[in-house]
Amino acid sequence: MTKKIDVTQLRKGMFICGTDRKWIDIPFFRQKFLITSNKQINTLREYCEFVYIDTEKGVDVISQPEVKIEQHNDEISVERDSSKQSHEDNVYRKNYEDSQTILSEVLNDVRLGRCVDNPKVRGVVQELIVNIVKDSQTMIGLIQSKDKNDTLARKSVNVCILALAFGKHIGIPKDKMYELGLGALLHDIGMIQIPSRILLKKQPLTPAERTIMEKHTEYGLAILAKTQEIPVNVLKIVHSHHERMDGKGYPQKLQDKEIGLLVRMVTIASVYEALTRERFYTETLTPVAALKYLYTSGKAIFDAPLVEKFIQALGIYPSGCVVVLNSGEIGVVVNVNPQDRLRPTLRIVTNAQKQLLTQESVLELADRTTKDIEIIKTLAMDDPIIELLMTLHEQAKGGANEAVKLK
Repeated sequence: MTKKIDVTQLRKGMFICGTDRKWIDIPFFRQKFLITSNKQINTLREYCEFVYIDTEKGVDVISQPEVKIEQHNDEISVERDSSKQSHEDNVYRKNYEDSQTILSEVLNDVRLGRCVDNPKVRGVVQELIVNIVKDSQTMIGLIQSKDKNDTLARKSVNVCILALAFGKHIGIPKDKMYELGLGALLHDIGMIQIPSRILLKKQPLTPAERTIMEKHTEYGLAILAKTQEIPVNVLKIVHSHHERMDGKGYPQKLQDKEIGLLVRMVTIASVYEALTRERFYTETLTPVAALKYLYTSGKAIFDAPLVEKFIQALGIYPSGCVVVLNSGEIGVVVNVNPQDRLRPTLRIVTNAQKQLLTQESVLELADRTTKDIEIIKTLAMDDPIIELLMTLHEQAKGGANEAVKLK
């Protein structure tokens, strides 16, 4: 539900979907975003008088207390009906960042020889499940954000989100959803025992280094063996997520249906995450290019029918994907169309002349009036054009009136 509110009512956890100002006049690159800090609130109050919020994607305004006025002997007594502030479980970005922080603490404990803190990781998975069920596309969009901080915690949370969105799409049972999420979150925990000289190496690994790297699945299994109440399916995910359908994976060279369903799902999610994550030692693929790789790899590596379902779960053009149209315009995918995944909803950020737009423009490619407009390519997250868009937006909001054309 969209609601118009005064900026004095703003609070963390609200999802902004519009303002009383033109997009270029406010210092935010995105017109729709989740409020996660007081700085954002103060900025909105500085530039705007009112905004529009989406109460289905964020918290609502604090309920105004009921005021009952009674007159007794020329005195007014006021009775206020107290109300508790709504829980901010749907504050997606906060959940994403908190999950990384908690997992990082758990991994540091394991490095010191302690067992995995089961209650902590269980809590992380349960919170992520709640938010994935509410809005999986927004959660998926978070992992597409640019970040050179290539930590094990961030990667693991990303894979967990992808796997849970995958599980939600195919409708796996609730108990299996938890096992899927926990297995995805801990799938690479054995990496903490791989030497940094190998993990951080920018050149291709030697055969000897590759052998050491592949031991992380055995290390992970050994680490979790010390932890109580770890489900068997989680152990299988940790141990077998590098197996291949043709039996050429590791460590056991399992093949086809010898590899469990949850393992096959995490394998797909993990490879997609690795291909699309910004890493210092290899090229970053666009979401579309990564999905194409999964699809064209055939049944030798992945479960082909599952790959198709994974593509359906994310959409051909996942949320956050930056695309170029045959009209010359550049847009950002904001919503996937389940009926036609080639025709998502876009937020247009430049016109056909590659000039930054001065206000938000939403384009529904599924609409009959836009049938002649098509996506011709996607842009990688590290594409110079994306960096330039952000720079131009900063310049434009600083008072430049002339449209700046992208090169």
